[in-house]
Amino acid sequence: MPELPEVETIKKYLEPNIGGKIISEIKILSAKNFIGNKKNVLGYKIISIERFGKVLVLKLVNSQARKQINRFLNIHFKLSGQMLYAKDLINAVYKNKIPFTNGYKMPANTTRVVIEFKDGSGLFFNDLRKFGWIKISNKPIVPKGIDLLSKEFTPDKLISSSNQPIKVALMDQDKITGIGNIYANDSLFLAKIHPLRPAKSLTKSENNKLYISINKVILNGIRDQGSSGADEAFILPDGSRGRHQRHFLVYQREGEPCKVCKTLIKRIKHHGRSSFFCPMCQK
Repeated sequence: MPELPEVETIKKYLEPNIGGKIISEIKILSAKNFIGNKKNVLGYKIISIERFGKVLVLKLVNSQARKQINRFLNIHFKLSGQMLYAKDLINAVYKNKIPFTNGYKMPANTTRVVIEFKDGSGLFFNDLRKFGWIKISNKPIVPKGIDLLSKEFTPDKLISSSNQPIKVALMDQDKITGIGNIYANDSLFLAKIHPLRPAKSLTKSENNKLYISINKVILNGIRDQGSSGADEAFILPDGSRGRHQRHFLVYQREGEPCKVCKTLIKRIKHHGRSSFFCPMCQK
């Protein structure tokens, strides 16, 4: 699932490539993945690209109307969403094989929406599981939680009175938005906190360590242009892979030695997700 570093990477790639472009057509190949009337954004120009948590938002303005009307294309990738950019939609062939498609050319069997621009370029929104969506709105869709990269995210925001496991609490997008399974696992390892510890059991010192760890792990993920894990579901808009999987601390490293103490990394399942941890380093 694309988390904050992956969505931020997509944003940074798209900004210089689609900024200022005008939407000429939207082909909806799966109605489940597109919400809204596409006619409401045809002829609109992209004037900015923002990210709110895991939501990518294209801000649009009517390029011909006398009265400026802003609209927004909100994109959530959910579990398996991908966004691919092509300078030429008719001949969209990529250097790397696109995950889940068995091919290099777009559109493919997982393509759900195609956004065409006036200059012949465009975007392919792929989604194997069809959980992701593109929504048209009159204002950006902003998650309830505090964005990890905002000034509002401070150590005291991690303090909780909940009996929930700390890993589950970290992934609650209504409180803190942007962190998912990958970065929650590695952040807890770096802070030496067991993922099943009740959130309310953390001391102030542990909260501070966790805050520092989250920031470090998230910024490293952005530096490495996101994580293309074992399934390689995440790709950049040019079809290339992220690099952060080369630097996982515990995530997807079950049975491998801890990078600190050499104890074998364990995996447990709770709340429907896998948690990876070092039984020696994390208490």
